[in-house]
This record gives sequence, C-alpha cells and structure tokens, in this order.
Amino acid sequence: MILALLVAAATAAPAPAPAVSIDPRLELVELVSTGQLVAALDRTTRALEQDPRAAGALGLALLRGDLLERLGREREAVAAYAAALGGSGGLEPWSRLRLALLEERLGHPEIAAGLVATLLAHEPPDPLVTPGLELLHRALERGGDCRLLVAVRRDGLSEQQRRVHDIAQADCWLREGRVAEAASVLRELLEDDVEDAVSWEAAGLLVELPGGDGPDLARLLGLTAYHHREFRTALARLERARSASPGWFATGGREIEYALARSHFWLGGYDEAARAFGSLSRRPSTPAARADALCQLARAHELGGRPAEALGAFRRSFEEDPDGEWAGAAMLGAIRLLSLDGNTRAAWDALARLAARPQLASATARAALFLAVTELLAGRTGRVASALDLAARTREAADEEVAYWRGRLAESTGSPATAVSRYLEVLELRPFHPLAAAARRRLGQPGLAPEARRRGLELAQQEEVASLHRATLLLGEQDPDGRRARERGLERLAGRRRAADWVRWTPVPVAEWPLWAADRSRPEDQLLSLGLFVESRDAFVRHFPNSRPRLAFTGAARLLERDAGVRRGIAVAEALFENLPREVPAEWVTPDLRRMLYPFPWAALIRAQASAYRIDPSLLAALIREESRFDPGAESPASARGLAQLTRPTAQRLAGTIGIRELRPRDLHRPEISIALGAAHLAELARRFPASEPVVIAAYNAGEDQAALWRRSCATREPEEYLAKIGFRETKAYVIRVLESRALYRALYAGRAE
Repeated sequence: MILALLVAAATAAPAPAPAVSIDPRLELVELVSTGQLVAALDRTTRALEQDPRAAGALGLALLRGDLLERLGREREAVAAYAAALGGSGGLEPWSRLRLALLEERLGHPEIAAGLVATLLAHEPPDPLVTPGLELLHRALERGGDCRLLVAVRRDGLSEQQRRVHDIAQADCWLREGRVAEAASVLRELLEDDVEDAVSWEAAGLLVELPGGDGPDLARLLGLTAYHHREFRTALARLERARSASPGWFATGGREIEYALARSHFWLGGYDEAARAFGSLSRRPSTPAARADALCQLARAHELGGRPAEALGAFRRSFEEDPDGEWAGAAMLGAIRLLSLDGNTRAAWDALARLAARPQLASATARAALFLAVTELLAGRTGRVASALDLAARTREAADEEVAYWRGRLAESTGSPATAVSRYLEVLELRPFHPLAAAARRRLGQPGLAPEARRRGLELAQQEEVASLHRATLLLGEQDPDGRRARERGLERLAGRRRAADWVRWTPVPVAEWPLWAADRSRPEDQLLSLGLFVESRDAFVRHFPNSRPRLAFTGAARLLERDAGVRRGIAVAEALFENLPREVPAEWVTPDLRRMLYPFPWAALIRAQASAYRIDPSLLAALIREESRFDPGAESPASARGLAQLTRPTAQRLAGTIGIRELRPRDLHRPEISIALGAAHLAELARRFPASEPVVIAAYNAGEDQAALWRRSCATREPEEYLAKIGFRETKAYVIRVLESRALYRALYAGRAE
C-alpha cells in the first residue's frame, strides 16, 4: 500500500503554479547566511500558508524541511519533506531523497527503501542516482522490501552504479533462497574487480555459501582480501589456491605469489616475505618484474635486520632494469645502506650513477639530500654544497628544503649573513612549512639573531611590499618594528585592485549575487536560489565562477557551512588560491579566506577525542584534512575509509578501545567513530615514538616499521633531519603537508571555540 501511494505521488502531474508577485527567496537566503535559521523557518512557513501552490512551486516546502532538519526538529522535517513531494517546482526528486535519508536515520528502512525505489524508477537527475542506489542497498539490508529493486532500471546505470545494484540484488536473492543465482552474480562481481567496496561485500557474502571450496574461488577471495588489506585472510585463501591448483604459476600464479609475499611483508613476516620475493626474482619474467621482486626482497631483508643481504638485492634490482620503475628506489636504498655502513666513497659513487640518468631525477634529488645532510651533521662539509647543487638542478627537490640546508651549511662554515639569507628564503617560500619553523629557531639563536635583526630593520625602512614582508619575517609580528612593517605592507596591498580582495575580503552581499538576475528555471538553479549549495553542483560553477574570486569565495563559504559541502568548499578555495597574486604573501591573506582552505568541521568531536587521548587537536584536524578533506564517505585505493582513512584491520584492532565490539566497514564512514579511531591510532603511535611527531605521522602513512627504519638512518633527533631521510616521496610530502596544516590550524583557530 505504501509503495502504491509513493508511486502515485511520483507520477502525478504537478498543477501549474500561479504567478508569484513577491519572491521571498532572496530574503530567506539572507536570513540563513546570517545564521537566523528560526527566522528563516518562520518566514518560509508563512509563505507556504499564505499561498501553498506558489510557494511550493518555488521550492519552499523543500527549504522548510531543510531548515527543520538543521534545527534538529526531525519529526517535523519528515512531514515537511513529504508535503514537498506533491509540488516542489521540479525539486521533487531532491525532496524524496532527503525524506528517504531522514527516514533511514530515524530507523525506518522499509519506508526509506520505498521512497528511494520510487525515485530511481523515474529517471532521477544524475547527481541523485549513486546516493539513491547506495541508500536503497542499505535500506534493503536493514529490512526493506526486496521487491522494490525490480523498479530500478539497470541498463541506464554506469558500471559502478550497476555494481551497487547487483550486490543489492544478490543480497536479496540470498534472503529469498535463490542461492545459485546470487552466487553467480557475486562471483561475477569479483571477477570484474577485487578492489572496490562492492567486492569486499561480495566476498563477505560468498564465504558464507556452501560449495565455495574450489581453488578459483579461493583465489578470488584471497585477492579481494589482499587488496582490502585483510592480510591474514589473504594468506589463508591464497595458500589454498596455490596448493590446490596444479601449474598455478604458469596460469596467472605470479599475481598470487606476489600477493602472498606482500601479505607476509605487511604482517611483519619479513623472513617469509624474503623467501617469497627471492623465489619470484628467480623465475622467468620481464626485467621490470624481476627488478620489482628484488627491490621488495631488499626491503624485506632491511626491515628484517639483514643489511648486507638488503644491499646486494638493491644493487641487483638496479642492474636488472636500470631505466625502469624500481631503479631509483633500489639505488636510493643502496646509498642509504652504504652510508650507514660508513662506506662513504661507494655511496657517492652510487649517487653519481643515479645522476647520470635524467629519468631518475626524483631519486637523485632524494639521494643527494640524504648524503648532504648526513655529511653536514657529521661535520664533513667538503661535498655538501655540490650535493645540494645537484639536488637543486634536478628540479625535483623542494626549493625550501635546499635553501634550509644551504643555511645550515653557511652556519657551519661561519657565514652568518648567508645563513640569514637562506633561512629568509625558506620563510618566504612556505612560512608554515616545518623547515620554516626550524629556520625561525635558528634565526633566534645568538649566532644569527643580531644579523637577522639588523637585516630586518634595514628592510623595514623600505617601501616595497616584498621588503616589508621580509622585514616582518625576520623581526616577527610580536616585535613592534615587525608589526609596523606588516601594517604598512597591508595598507599598500589594500590600495591595489588585484590584491585588495585578498587582504580585506568581505563576502558579496546576497542581494548582489548575479544569481537573482539570471534564469533560474532549471532545478539546480532553483536549489541554489534556496541556499542549498551542496546539491547545486553545475549551477554553483555558473553563478559563482572562479573568474570572479570575491564571488567564488562567497560561494565557497556557503558550501563550508554544511558538513556535506566541506570537501567541495576546500576544492573551490584551493583552485582560487592557485591564482593568488604573487605580490600578496600567503600569510597576509585575510584569515577568513585561509580558514576556507583549512576549515574545522566536527571541531567539538575532534577536540573532545584529542583531549581524551592527550594529543594535539590541531594535529588531529590536520591529519583528517590531509587524509580525507573532511569527507566521511572517502575511500582510498588501499581500502582505507572515512575521515581518518583507516583500513578495517587497523580499525577493528582499535575498536575495543572506544567501546565497539563489532565494527562493520560502513561504520568507518560515521564521523564520531572515525574521529575516535583516528585519535586512538595517533595516540598509539605517539606512545611508540614519543616526542617524534614527524615519525608518528610517517608511521600513520607508511607503517610503523618503515618509519622506525628511517629514524635509524638519523644521527640526531632533529625533525628536519628525519624529513631528509624519509625514503618515500609520497610519505615525505604527506608528513610535510600534515605538519604544515597543523601549524595553520594552530594559527587560525587559537582561542576559538568552533
């Protein structure tokens, strides 16, 4: 009966809307933009009471539901969304999805399933198809009527959408006892892809079915577990597939052997991993595949405490394919081991071999920095300058890192003026970079402080914005002279057309938005004119274009008001900051704009969990920003999920610490769970690596054993040395971004209670 009523409502022709003499939407958006939600709700309700048809045609019934939901009046919001189904001026699909999501949250999956099935049966707008399918799948799992799935047209779906439809169909068939049909669909899903979230669900259903003992299914299940980092399960399944299938290696078994070796590796079984990679490296294959196996063999030996064997494997990997994908990593590993063993001459010779191959520029830069820093901190400065020059010439080393170590070299050789210049260069390039913090510390030491102050006062007397900025960097904003230099610089920028909006930004008033003079007949334009920015994807780009930065930032601010819009809001802000005028220092941009790059959603949850685990809330916020851009639905290729991007095994291990006995994969998409688990994991790493934040962050990204190995390469406890010794380019960039973001969160939110 419910379904019949829903279908009837969806197919009924809307009544023509009467003309509207006064459009209240501008006033309503103004009220919402200033946080006056109750006043906006009252105004919306009055408009609907005075002229239900006209107000409904403008979408005010949908807006009323949204306002009630934002105010926490969910029962009333249900009634408002239901009322919007009959006449929301083309916005009925959005009202239906909102209502279905709210019913799901209120614990009524059967109603949610009926609503969303009706939506999907009537050619919904493209942006609603994927969330609608995912909601239908969840609702059917929790008790919705599986017959509703028949209404969904599979042929109009994308490949990924069809996979969601098919896993829902297979789940329903299993509940109906149609096991053979379900098993066929589930196997087909795994044969097509073993890496996405659907594959993990399919594997979970397949293992419960009878007759699943064959080697081919074991292979599929094992590879699925491997790609979802369930390594213990992967080992058991893949060993079974290998032992049960004669001639397994010749018929695609290399994939199994590699997955077995990597599973041992990630579980810390370095001896078993070394044996497996050694076997792979001796089998007939391409040079690239053998180089890969040898490089992984070397890593297993190194982490297993066998440096001599590791060095040999790294060298063989390079020789196997000196122009290939693994050559740079292999030679960098060899240089690290040679240096640690005191074989300096061989290490420099290896660097020369790397430098002779332009295609290995990235590895050359990292190796040159590694040796330069090692030599400098050991008090041997003879070859440091040439190594830093080599790193700079590759164009792969960051300018700020080369400048910092040139500053350290200048200090070591008794050149304070040069050191000050180099450290100033670091501060100009990236003022919140961890090396900028190190440069500030060094500039404050007795050997450099007089020269830094003399230079700062000299620059403060000049008129150019660049000179005033440099003066502020050297003197500091706490110093009266530094503060005055900053104020003068900001005054000059405020008088320049291109720079003014960056240092004195104010949002474009609602009444001045070009939206109100444009055609708003399309549904997305209607949504935007109701202030529903998150749903208005294409319309947002049209009405708040990046070519008008002040207006685009105004739109980004509206996106960031809602948790669901944070990821897009950051993306808009990042695109706009790419066009920051060169004359405007990044740290002089008004904090209102910088907070759009570094928003702080779920601040209360983040601060509460940080306090509970005694970690820095700015660090936790920075890590979540870099991991997921605050998107609760984020999923990585490595099957990490949620705000804190944890894999299920790690999350399951930590779940008990936050009082969860059984953790489902989709629980990781709940902000309160993901934030708590991320805080627990950070605290766990901090206990293993006390007072070593770069090591903690590296461990979060690359694993604890690897992070510890890089620390063993360091002669000091200086964070800047550790950054130079991180061997993975991706991990190094990640650690720097998190530390940079942490510094910005501290600067932007100190003393704020968001």
